[in-house]
Amino acid sequence: MIAVAHHRRRRLSAIIAAFVLGAGLAACATGPDVTGPPVPRSAEDAHLPPGFDTTFRWTATGVLDPQSAEGTFVRAFTESFELANAGRSARWGYPGFAEAAPSNIDQMVTAYPADLSTSGREVGTAFYRALRRVDDTGSARIVLCRHGYRSVQHNGEWTVGFDTPRPVEIDIRRVGDDPAAAPRGGERTPGADVFGGWFTSRYDFAALYPTPTADQKACAAMIPAGMPHWLPTAGTDPWPSLSPSPGWSSYPGAA
Repeated sequence: MIAVAHHRRRRLSAIIAAFVLGAGLAACATGPDVTGPPVPRSAEDAHLPPGFDTTFRWTATGVLDPQSAEGTFVRAFTESFELANAGRSARWGYPGFAEAAPSNIDQMVTAYPADLSTSGREVGTAFYRALRRVDDTGSARIVLCRHGYRSVQHNGEWTVGFDTPRPVEIDIRRVGDDPAAAPRGGERTPGADVFGGWFTSRYDFAALYPTPTADQKACAAMIPAGMPHWLPTAGTDPWPSLSPSPGWSSYPGAA
């Protein structure tokens, strides 16, 4: 199974630096107005790492339907990795995450820097949209574009900004039982294992390089629906997160 290379850790360090820069430029950013009901800032979930209050919104494309069996697998793995990275342990992933991941998943989730503040909370929304895919017999590589915004608490104050747009790469292997095709739901996390027998052989949470690739340029050019067109750089309260979309059902796989 794969290992996360040292140069990739250096690439990920640039994400935090870019986030700080993005916060300073937030007042100049443009994009669509916020859509969808906000999630109450006080909402906490026992399945989420302490202080981590980020929701996930997925857009269907011709590359990937988030509510299909394949989309359910990709969505569950990707969201699990974010939770595991924030909590610094694979145990924060959804049920079945560790079994669907490479054998060195505990090293992977700690190799990428976590933006979660050690002294407070993080509130925000991550947006995912599939960009392209490469299919092979029994496998596929899918490239996603990740955007987002977040408020990070430091000593009682909130720093607000946009995340750096970036490609995320996932290689999936289709073996055994198919994943559940999870319907739209109001839950933030699935109530059961939705991975089926499939597994991930490779995952790059931030495919960023000093010389921007075509994928990096394509992701940077996208503005996902629901992304705020403006954010303050700081405040006494976090900028509200949006409700999950499509969310999870308490009974994944049920029609």
